[in-house]
Amino acid sequence: MNLVEILTEYQSTIDPEGLEVIGSIDGLEATGLSFDSREVQTGNIFFCISGGTHDGHEYAIQAIEHGAVSVVAERELSVSVPQIIVEDTREAMGYISCIYFGFPSRELDVVGVTGTNGKTTTTHLVEAILNSAGVSCESIGTLTGVLTTPEAPDLQRQFRSLADGGIKSVVMEVSSHALSQHRVTGTEFDIGVFTNLSQDHLDFHSDIEEYFETKSSLFTANRCRSAVVNIDDPYGLRLAKQIDIKTYETSAAAIEIKDESFTKSSIIWRDLSIELQVLGRFNIENALLAASTCLLLGIDENQVVNGLEAAEPVPGRFEVIDGYEGAPTVIVDYSHTPAGIENVLQAVRKISPKVDLTIVFGCGGNRDDSKRPKMARAAEIHADRVIVTSDNPRYEDPRKIIDQTMTGFIDPSPVIVEEDREAAIQLAIQSSGEGGVIVIAGKGAETTQEICGKVKPFDDRVIAERALQGVKG
Repeated sequence: MNLVEILTEYQSTIDPEGLEVIGSIDGLEATGLSFDSREVQTGNIFFCISGGTHDGHEYAIQAIEHGAVSVVAERELSVSVPQIIVEDTREAMGYISCIYFGFPSRELDVVGVTGTNGKTTTTHLVEAILNSAGVSCESIGTLTGVLTTPEAPDLQRQFRSLADGGIKSVVMEVSSHALSQHRVTGTEFDIGVFTNLSQDHLDFHSDIEEYFETKSSLFTANRCRSAVVNIDDPYGLRLAKQIDIKTYETSAAAIEIKDESFTKSSIIWRDLSIELQVLGRFNIENALLAASTCLLLGIDENQVVNGLEAAEPVPGRFEVIDGYEGAPTVIVDYSHTPAGIENVLQAVRKISPKVDLTIVFGCGGNRDDSKRPKMARAAEIHADRVIVTSDNPRYEDPRKIIDQTMTGFIDPSPVIVEEDREAAIQLAIQSSGEGGVIVIAGKGAETTQEICGKVKPFDDRVIAERALQGVKG
């Protein structure tokens, strides 16, 4: 695409005074967009992104050596190619990505799901309902890529590929990082979905108020046509009152729960019976959000029911591991926040109030450390036995993380500490009595563990299955 055409379109969306072109762009054709100097190909526009550890401005020369024909930067650089100077490189990358790929979101029904917990399951259920109803749909999120929400060039490239391939709808997870970093800037959402909000990512956001405002930014008239909001959540209720777009409010009061077990959930919605394969009380709430979203997209009630019943369990979300008769019930869940731990343990209690309940959990390294003691307190309140272990320590000392976590217990004396996560899972299963329930929290469907910057294969589900077989043998 011609660079002059790109900038002409871009200037129609922003304040032209915030843009300066250094050098001549006449006749320049862009063959692609890149923000990683190692991946630049001949003819690419290179975006100088300032990150947490690296500044893309320092890699502009390397990008040019790899074939970049122009750079987008926030300051003038000593380089040999034309420069496009902008106030915010990330914002520019969001808009220019949309322009370069021809605004593909306009050719799709795009649903964006945001919130602290429940994004992956809600996204999965919307996709299942639409495909069951004959509306081709693809999802983008935690289970489909490295980032929950891809960077803008990658996202718009996916949109273009899906639109050209005949896909009608896309449902995607929209993280607070993505909103803050303009990964979805320029994307036109038909529906925004708000699940809930509780403490998380306060290593990135200054406080929970900023976190909420960032999430709320999805629900503006220039970005989103309508909203589906869970008003049982206090922040959801607040959001519903303050936004100016068409809003569909959901509440668990709209559902009658007939039966819950570790194999299925039976509910009544709009006088229709539904047998859900997704388990746990919080996932019933996610099912309601998905159902309401699909109604807004024109899917009738019976098709919604069929889709919900057809939806398979989401990997690593209240996933029950196959065991043997008499074995403890082992549940692997992605819960990695205080509210997430509270929700998963309360969901177990709703199914089996008097069961002997064990939780194995750790806290992620190089992430919001203020939530660590709060996760401990949630575990202490709602479980009978607590085993604290490592999650993904990343570059932090695993023992330091555990020590910070332990400060949250009112009575730490009965808490078992086993730094090695595999050993902790084995201990929980080997020492659990018949009929007990073990929740392995934090990593869900992740297949690796990162310790001291080294990534090794690790899957809670595989470890649990192996431990169950060992006990059986």
